[in-house]
Amino acid sequence: MDEEKATKNPYRCTHCGYIYEPDKGCQKNKVNPGTPFQETPEDYRCPVCKSKKAGFVKIK
Repeated sequence: MDEEKATKNPYRCTHCGYIYEPDKGCQKNKVNPGTPFQETPEDYRCPVCKSKKAGFVKIK
């Protein structure tokens, strides 16, 4: 898989279904557009249900 494409994969919160889209970032958590999910802060939380970063899975 192309490494650049891999960094643009969206991630889904397994608790509420929120989708983190790297191209959009997460304004509520002050994550800039273009930030791959892997580069979000370790204390990143779902902006909808407050689930921890570990509660997200990559969408292929």
